[in-house]
Amino acid sequence: MTQLDAQVLMVGAGPVGLLGARLLANRGIRTILVEKHGSRLEAPKAHALNPRSLEICAAAGLPMDRIHAAATPRAEGAMVRMVATLATDEIGALPYERQDDAVRDLTPFPLINIEQPRLEAILEEGVAGNPHIDLRRSLEWKECRHEQDAVVSTLWDRGSNRSLTLRTRYVIAADGANSDVRRQLGIAMDGPEVIQHHVMIHVEADLRAIVARRPAVLYFLFGPATGVFIAYDIARTWVLMHPHDPATAPLDSFTPDRCRAIVEEAVGAPVPGLAIKGIRSWAMSAQVAERYRSGNVFLAGDAAHRFPPTGGLGLNTGLADIDNLAWKIAAVEQGWAGPGLLGSYESERRTVAQVNMNQSLTNAMRMFTLFQALELMPGQTVDASTFAARLADPERRPRIEAAVAHQADHFDSLRLQLGYAYGDALRADDSLPVSQFEPKAVAGARLPHLRLPDGRSTLDLVAAHGITVLTGPGAAPWQGTISKAPMNRASLDEALAARLGLSPSGALIVRPDGHILFVARTRDDIAAATRALETFLQPDQA
Repeated sequence: MTQLDAQVLMVGAGPVGLLGARLLANRGIRTILVEKHGSRLEAPKAHALNPRSLEICAAAGLPMDRIHAAATPRAEGAMVRMVATLATDEIGALPYERQDDAVRDLTPFPLINIEQPRLEAILEEGVAGNPHIDLRRSLEWKECRHEQDAVVSTLWDRGSNRSLTLRTRYVIAADGANSDVRRQLGIAMDGPEVIQHHVMIHVEADLRAIVARRPAVLYFLFGPATGVFIAYDIARTWVLMHPHDPATAPLDSFTPDRCRAIVEEAVGAPVPGLAIKGIRSWAMSAQVAERYRSGNVFLAGDAAHRFPPTGGLGLNTGLADIDNLAWKIAAVEQGWAGPGLLGSYESERRTVAQVNMNQSLTNAMRMFTLFQALELMPGQTVDASTFAARLADPERRPRIEAAVAHQADHFDSLRLQLGYAYGDALRADDSLPVSQFEPKAVAGARLPHLRLPDGRSTLDLVAAHGITVLTGPGAAPWQGTISKAPMNRASLDEALAARLGLSPSGALIVRPDGHILFVARTRDDIAAATRALETFLQPDQA
């Protein structure tokens, strides 16, 4: 048996695994990060990084200037357009999320669009050379077993063609939608496995001349080729998500020549220099794992949930998963929380995944109203003159415009991005539109972003290690220790405290992931705050 010097084995070096290793390392937890592929995959995949994910990246100490520099320019990624083809009729358009500066009253970081490989490159630089992280590629996880207080994993070294056995305290499965870890553990998925099949055609092409007047990050196609064009970079990188039926059109029938023809149909014009970079099939799913844990093996990211891409919630939910799990493992390993704390990972994150999965599925179903208004079935096309006549028909046009407007929540889900909470404090907000978000300083919610006098955010006051106590200016009673956990204190002026609903002697007890654990309105709540904190951190003793 090879025993390496680590507490955590992270399986999968995608965004969730890379960020998780960094979050654990920041807290002094040693991680072996293994990836079966020898190098990063260059298919663009996810593109939306929402405000909460960016806040998590900033708290992890990642270079936010680099991340923003690698993103799609805002002017090119601010809209969604429904079109016949890229070159012809536009059916309607909507803003893509809230990327304007007005949203900075709610978060330091408006949503950005960034190719997943570019994000992974920055994340990988953030783990390279870290003494607490051992990144090893071409290592394929095979199986594991629990043995006393350890998890013993067997891996296959693809480089040397030999088996390797590792003994660690924990295993985190961040190995994607087809997770080998989840499958080997026998954890089933709830929800439909296949809603629709697609061929993903990765294209390299400069389409600036065609889309310059109406740039967008997403183009929903209702013309001679159906599907969705994702514009990662209008001058270089595009992906066409094209629906297909594998029973009548198997993947091997999508030759490069056929894909080139489909892409040019979708563009609506010849594309000089068009290169097909990749062709693969995938099935749209709407599933959440029945459980997120087996002993000390945990599922995170796509290994735990598979959403339709409608809404861009999959990757972002995964980054929040690992943010939740990393601090809890560190707290248990460092002795200021009991092992029972780890049970809250599944109860908190699985609930969020269910909400996000349902919304993603709702978004996908909303598009049917536009098909109906256009008198089409998904995958069906009509000739160009018939389609143009439908768009120009004054009797049809109000229905078409209403169907476009009906998609608004599909592309504005700020409450799901910033307003999810652990527990029941915000349960009443579930009935609100997903676009409607009002930050609240309540137990379970993310700490509201308020601008401090020095220009920083209240989020910058949250310590990665231990519990943070944010107090009003009359904070003398809070100077003592209220927990065995490391305590970090910061004082707010009276105006900021009031905006958070605190009296001058009140306090917010905040977890390392930025979620509020307890709201002490006045000094009389000290005892209750202490009990709540100890019950959460030490449920084994409650």
